[in-house]
Amino acid sequence: MMKLLKKINHESFSVNISMLLLASFFFSLMTVCVKLVDSKISIYQLVLFRSIFSLFITSIILVNKRIKPWGENKPLLILRGLFGTIALLCIFYAIRNMPLNIATVIQYTYPIFISIFASIFIKEKLTKNILLALILGWLGILVIINANHIDQSNLEINKLSILIAFCGAICTAFAYITVKQLSLKEDIFVIIKYFPLVSLIIMTPIVFFNWQTPGLSDIAWIFGIGIFTQAGQTFLTIGLKNLPAGQASTINYMQVLFASIWGIIIFSEEITLNFIIGASLVLLGTIFSTRKMHKKIYNKIK
Repeated sequence: MMKLLKKINHESFSVNISMLLLASFFFSLMTVCVKLVDSKISIYQLVLFRSIFSLFITSIILVNKRIKPWGENKPLLILRGLFGTIALLCIFYAIRNMPLNIATVIQYTYPIFISIFASIFIKEKLTKNILLALILGWLGILVIINANHIDQSNLEINKLSILIAFCGAICTAFAYITVKQLSLKEDIFVIIKYFPLVSLIIMTPIVFFNWQTPGLSDIAWIFGIGIFTQAGQTFLTIGLKNLPAGQASTINYMQVLFASIWGIIIFSEEITLNFIIGASLVLLGTIFSTRKMHKKIYNKIK
């Protein structure tokens, strides 16, 4: 019986980790699509298109599963949608105006904020293992975002982009906390639905007065944004449901590596010693965190 319980917990842990890794992978592909869309198409339109696509898919799933679409905790669901919308606008802006790898590593300071907010608002314990993993990830980010990466001729623009990217990280952290709380009682697809629903309500009037018609290639990248964001959001919500928010967030550092690889391959962004050292620290923090989590879960049923 004990062997069976250990096997079940091991498999459950592996599934949760796989969900979060898949989320990071698909979110990284989403960032590539955002960067490939013509800059004439505003980030408001991108968020709107993404919202329409996600809302359509999620609504079909809810109907097929015969799940009540509005949920129980509507104020928190709306708040989740609001934080997600602001975070997405900030992320899209940063991707548009900075190298992909730098925009992503700034965005991925959000686990630091998650761990702090989780300890304050939902009373999750900050363990030594998580703190060490966060420190390693933070050091990796600092190394990658070394000031030498920033073109001095565009310093003022980059300062604004960096500030907006950090705002996106903070809003992402709050969104994670709300998702973690909501996942205790709400269906994951109800949680997912409120994100595009709130985005749609906010973005529609803005886009109506600032419309730009996308070209054929832009439409392909916009569909990519919708598909990859929906996939990432689904895997993320499933993974967050069964892991503490602070621990789960460290695994998502992997998107830093994915985005940096796409930056090098697709956008010819430079690979430097800073990137190699920083990426190694990020990966080490992620591996350390997941190994410790597995050991903790395994020991509980000995």
